[in-house]
Amino acid sequence: MIVDEVPPIRTSSGVARSNRRAVLEELVLHGPLARAEIAARVGLTVPSVWRIARGLLDSGLVRESAPGGNGAGVRAARGRPATYLDIAADAGLVLGIGIGPTIQTVTLSDLKNRVIAASELKLERLDAPDLVIRRVAGACRRLIEGHVPDRRRVLGCYLMITGTVDPAAGRVLRSRYLGWQEVALGERLEALLGLPVKVETMPVAVALAETRFGAARGCRDALVLLCALGLGAGLVVNGHPVAGRGHTAGAIGLVPVAGEDGDMTTLDRIAGGYGIVRRLNGGSLSSMPSNAQAEALLSAIGRDRDGDPAMAALMAGTGRALGRAAAQYALLLAPEVVVVAGPLSLSPRYVEAARSALHEGVGSGAIDVAASAITGPVDGLSATCGLAICEYLFERAPDLDDSEGAAAERLLPDALLARGDAGAEARSAMHAAQATASRRERTQRTERNLPRDSRSGAADVNR
Repeated sequence: MIVDEVPPIRTSSGVARSNRRAVLEELVLHGPLARAEIAARVGLTVPSVWRIARGLLDSGLVRESAPGGNGAGVRAARGRPATYLDIAADAGLVLGIGIGPTIQTVTLSDLKNRVIAASELKLERLDAPDLVIRRVAGACRRLIEGHVPDRRRVLGCYLMITGTVDPAAGRVLRSRYLGWQEVALGERLEALLGLPVKVETMPVAVALAETRFGAARGCRDALVLLCALGLGAGLVVNGHPVAGRGHTAGAIGLVPVAGEDGDMTTLDRIAGGYGIVRRLNGGSLSSMPSNAQAEALLSAIGRDRDGDPAMAALMAGTGRALGRAAAQYALLLAPEVVVVAGPLSLSPRYVEAARSALHEGVGSGAIDVAASAITGPVDGLSATCGLAICEYLFERAPDLDDSEGAAAERLLPDALLARGDAGAEARSAMHAAQATASRRERTQRTERNLPRDSRSGAADVNR
């Protein structure tokens, strides 16, 4: 649904911040770039980009580099090779966190998304929020203590989690596979770490990652199917994720469909990992915890990749069921690409069967179908950190407008503040206070436009 909004009044400082954000976004997602390339991409004049670049260079967030190779490409005046701008990798660090039955990791990277260290949590229980939060916070602290001499260089955390999430409040509304209900995850982690924490539901996070630096990179309209134990969908329209009423958009796993015997069931049971594990376990999973279900699914995917013919047939049949359902969504939404993501994207038979069935429904070649480029032991780690870099470099673009430095000290990440007179504890307390105040303000804005009961989350968008 499209809602007409009155555009905000743009002040000169607001325009400057907006332009700076656009330049940072281009450098994060496409750098290194010459100033003329940036100007063409964002619709600014080259002198304007020069002015913005000067402030970013002075802050240490961006650095200049010579063009690679023989210097061919964009050239400055008088035929000289242009200098390129790029994000300074060592200007800061970010933490990326993934929590779900098939992913339990904490990763530390620099601002060029080079993984410095990672920790696999291997949680014994997922249904105890207090335990999970303590373990996540402990892993974050150990990574910081072991690899970050000055913790003020850590800009913040990005956490994607299975379930329905209110990202403005940083709150998990409901997670069926984790057994969580109304957990103030962001607020609690911020209090424990003294860092800002962005919390997002896994389908939306994966959809953003795929469109920014994955299989759907460069696409403005994409449908990303997150295929794990359960099925979730992340929809990106004109470059923006769709959350839906009460943040419940994308709960495709709960859609009722006819099974092979004609009886009504859900898409999770015939096209998701839950259905695969259920078949392998004789039809009942009531006594099997989600951790064990996840291990069984990953084992089945491994057997398929190793050439087990029975497992290949099971994966292909399950993938066809996904493709038939996805064809209906693709005809309705008309995305540029449909991406199969999550653990099941590692099964070639599952992906190929889904692609074939979708093309049967929409026409061969009408819509591209791609396997995820961010799923797996290595790419999965860097995906959450990539989202963290986007969050803290251009979604929350630093304010460099105050020449006296007061605004910069309030709003700029610690990594960009070369101030030696304030201790790490004071900085951490400042981070937590700012993040809490900002989250409360965003929540109040959201709740003014949503019915009270919409925050309860009637359905899980992903498991």
